Amino acid sequence: MIHDRALALRRLTFEGYRGPLLAAALLAVVVALPDGKLHTWFQVLPVFLVVAVVPLLLIAVVVVGATVTGPTSRPRRPGTSVLLGVALGCAAVLLGLSVPGADVGLLGFGVTTLLGLPFAWLLWQAWASARNGRNPSGRWRWAVAPLLVAGTVLTATQADLAGARFELARPALTDWAEHALAAGAADPEWVAGYRLAGTELVGGGVTFAIGGSGLFAPHGYAYFPSGTPARGDAFYTPLGDGWFAWEGPDHF
Repeated sequence: MIHDRALALRRLTFEGYRGPLLAAALLAVVVALPDGKLHTWFQVLPVFLVVAVVPLLLIAVVVVGATVTGPTSRPRRPGTSVLLGVALGCAAVLLGLSVPGADVGLLGFGVTTLLGLPFAWLLWQAWASARNGRNPSGRWRWAVAPLLVAGTVLTATQADLAGARFELARPALTDWAEHALAAGAADPEWVAGYRLAGTELVGGGVTFAIGGSGLFAPHGYAYFPSGTPARGDAFYTPLGDGWFAWEGPDHF
């Protein structure tokens, strides 16, 4: 058993897994540290890519393709690293849309991955290792990435991801909120997959922001079991059973 696990771990270091493992580690850091520098960096990186990097990469791909690839050659099928990278990028986009106001850092990670992978894959075609190596088996590989992206777009546009995630987390959040009201105190912590920040006990209820959510205004949830929250500067949307989604004023 131990030998089998060691062999499996060694296989993960083989070519085809190193890139996805690095991407997964970066994604884990962005999720775990919603207020960290890496999270902030991914909020602005997609804009930089679209404005400056993508046009340059497109020119590089055209030049490489014209000078290295023969007229009758065909690009090799996407390998494991490309397909796993696309899956991670799609997962980051869906995770980013599953919190109120959206997590722009996660969206940035997903968009950066999905924008960068096609260019990296095309440039890889010019490498000697790609030309001389074995073509990944299975014609189905051509369909995986488009299907993943199409499924992500369909889910993002047709489903209320933030609402669905909240409904799954509602029992745990309610237990936490009632305990906080009974104890008269609540510290920032992880509850049901949410990073609760800026917690306040006010007006017989509890409000908190979701770490990483919103770009220009804070977003979060509020629990007022016996009434409605004081409006103040925030805008509240009732969710039933004493719960509200709220959006704070813009930072500008």
